[in-house]
Amino acid sequence: MESKRRQQSMNKKNLTRVAGLSAAAMLALSGMAMAETTESALVKGGALNLRETASLDAKVLGQYPTGTLVEIIKAGSEWHRVSVNGKTGYMLAKYLNSADSAISATVRTNTGTGLNLREQPNMNGTIIMAIKNGQSVSVLQKSSPWSRVKVGNREGYVATKYLNFGSSSGSVSGTAAVVHNPKSTQVLNLRREPNLDAQVLAYYHNGTKVTILGNVDSKWVKVQVQDGKIGYMMKQYLKVSGGAGEVKPFTAKLWNVNGGSYVNFRKGASLNAEVLARVPVGTEVKVLEHGTDWCKVEVDGKTGYISTWFMKW
Repeated sequence: MESKRRQQSMNKKNLTRVAGLSAAAMLALSGMAMAETTESALVKGGALNLRETASLDAKVLGQYPTGTLVEIIKAGSEWHRVSVNGKTGYMLAKYLNSADSAISATVRTNTGTGLNLREQPNMNGTIIMAIKNGQSVSVLQKSSPWSRVKVGNREGYVATKYLNFGSSSGSVSGTAAVVHNPKSTQVLNLRREPNLDAQVLAYYHNGTKVTILGNVDSKWVKVQVQDGKIGYMMKQYLKVSGGAGEVKPFTAKLWNVNGGSYVNFRKGASLNAEVLARVPVGTEVKVLEHGTDWCKVEVDGKTGYISTWFMKW
């Protein structure tokens, strides 16, 4: 009888241990589930690939610029499983920042008049203040078409398309590319919006350097051109450069549409600007910046301007 009671007591203890182990296992499983609870992060350091699996050889599902907000589904030491814009895949952990730490961006508008900070994320939102072109802001949450930012002690919303997620000095962290038209005589338009009906801001010949700030869709990318202008170009006419050494200097030959034997090389981009020299037709010059009316060029080590109409590409 005593032996039976002892056995029953041992059985109860074993059941208690098993129950304890089951509870611990449930807690462990709960802990694993908690580890997969999503948290936000921001892309840093330029365009970042979203891959199908955690490997550099895996298929690229998309490419996202600095400042893109992603949700971390499962964190890893080298790769994070993430969700971004409805797609799920893997990103390198070292290129993701905690969303708790704001990233900086610079206001870049094509008009030069600055950017409105609004109380609500829409064009009818109350204007809090105007942010000067070139001013740095802290981005609290990046999304499209509006981002939440902080300027001094004021918070509000601005149109994301006017934010440059490079450094405040104007340099851009992103993928380098050059204009690559099918024919050397053709030009590529830089547009205000990513569609063929949008206003043309400028046009560029083969060899013009651009920095890709981010993909818009399968056809368009947002870029910053070497002359500082920001807008949209068709992806198919850009060639990604593997390094600065692959980008050839952008040159053009001079000709005179009026039949003259020389072209005026001026100090400024104006017909009233001082003439630095008269350069013979046929001279090849290095183009530093390309504009619709004037090009900034280098002639015999000197920098100045020549009318775009006198350039032959």
